[in-house]
Amino acid sequence: MKLKRFLLPILAAWSGLLLTSCHCEHEDVTELLSSLQVGNVVCSDGNILSMDKFKQFDKEAVGIVFHVNRSPDADNLGYAVYIHDMEPLAFADSLGIDQGTSASLTEEDGNKNTYSLFNNDEVKSPMAIRTFDLWSYGQSAYIPSVRQLSFLFSVRHQINECITEVGGTPINLNPGECWLWSSTEVEGQKENKAWLYSMQSGTIQETPKNQVHKFRPVISVYKSK
Repeated sequence: MKLKRFLLPILAAWSGLLLTSCHCEHEDVTELLSSLQVGNVVCSDGNILSMDKFKQFDKEAVGIVFHVNRSPDADNLGYAVYIHDMEPLAFADSLGIDQGTSASLTEEDGNKNTYSLFNNDEVKSPMAIRTFDLWSYGQSAYIPSVRQLSFLFSVRHQINECITEVGGTPINLNPGECWLWSSTEVEGQKENKAWLYSMQSGTIQETPKNQVHKFRPVISVYKSK
């Protein structure tokens, strides 16, 4: 399997990465879903490989698949998380501005949320700017929503084993060091607060948006058209 890599950031922001290969283009969605597995390795050249296949080739890992959408009607095939934390940064560089995220705790909309953070003219989002910097490598990364982080939490131990195998930095599960920014603002307090997610307990915490915390970008995997 291979991820098609975008060169234009605007297209990447809305479309994510495309799952492509000479044989996958002739498979139906059900077959594609059965081939994509939690623990697959996303490589810097766009390939998605099983861990066994990854170890056979001299490739650089950038992410690990942590969620697969098993429904043929799903908008995307799944999500992969980057193998390193980003340095602690603020959700917003000042308070008092609604940055336009959905504030939904159930939507898988981190991509749209991150785009809203990046393009808000009234306040800058240091973490969104840093995430968009990753596009220089052709990866359309974004900051996951609360819902998407809940998927990562449910398989965190398996994903950490995979991250370690490919030379990445495991997700910190220790109390006090386990908190990651989501891209989701707090409903009713969007001007000042967003949600932190604990990868140790699966809980969320309302947090002033100008505080600095770690975050892990993710990538969407799409079937090519």
